[in-house]
Amino acid sequence: MRAERAKQLLKNAVYRTIGEMSTTFTHSLGAANGDARTLRVLMYHKVNDQLENPVTVPTGRFAEQMGLLAEFGYTVVGLEAVLAHYVDGAELPPKAVLITFDDGYRDNLENALPTLQKHGYPAVLFAPLGYVGDRRPLPHDEHLVQRGIVNRTLDWGELRELEQAGVRIESHGISHRPLAELEIDESAREIAISKLRLEEALGRPVRAFAYVKGSEAHYRPVHLSLLRQAGYDLGFTSVSGANGADSDRFRLRRYNVEPYPPRTFELVLAGACDLISLKDTVAGTHARRALNAALGTSSK
Repeated sequence: MRAERAKQLLKNAVYRTIGEMSTTFTHSLGAANGDARTLRVLMYHKVNDQLENPVTVPTGRFAEQMGLLAEFGYTVVGLEAVLAHYVDGAELPPKAVLITFDDGYRDNLENALPTLQKHGYPAVLFAPLGYVGDRRPLPHDEHLVQRGIVNRTLDWGELRELEQAGVRIESHGISHRPLAELEIDESAREIAISKLRLEEALGRPVRAFAYVKGSEAHYRPVHLSLLRQAGYDLGFTSVSGANGADSDRFRLRRYNVEPYPPRTFELVLAGACDLISLKDTVAGTHARRALNAALGTSSK
């Protein structure tokens, strides 16, 4: 069994165990507080059927998860609704879900879009502009090329095609490097220039930014200020968990969705696995790096 597959099975087992143990407590707490979980944001990356391809959800499993959203009583909303909620104070529907994709992979157009259109779901794609229309693999995919696994990124025409089909394009910086690894002036340029270039290409304001990698170790408080100064209205992290009405709109949480079977997917959405957000703290990030090194699943 390959290391990536073993890692995935371990994570699914851990999430399922945590979820089943805490589900009763979570439901009772939610009822006592009137369920303060206003918005769940799903974070996908690749949607394809290549084996041993990290951060991938197989096409069939993605279709299954999209079908389960309505079955579980969730309402998928677009970015405009989220902006109206956090900027203007408008209400979101109960159990609101926003679907997002990071990194601008071409398989989002080929494999995810048909399923989104089947259900009539809007979505958001956060694109790192330095890789739009570029044949270079993203930094965390470089090691895959040697094994014959190629993950193409979208070009500008394909981004516009997605936008016209209901997948809104927003910023993921330029170089796909975490802001915390950059000098302040360099991070300010990534934040501002990516916004301007996207606005020129799309002919509309760009209002949301997704932090690269996005755990608490990958951005700093100063970067929230830089987003505000550049004119963004929302910032999305990769810290696990749902968002309430009072959440910081420049640190909105997202669930990193994996090839979860239906019950695990249900538990994650219900908040029963929110304890896993500990992995997204600074200490948790270092622990994950050590685990990946031990399993041989490290990437950039």
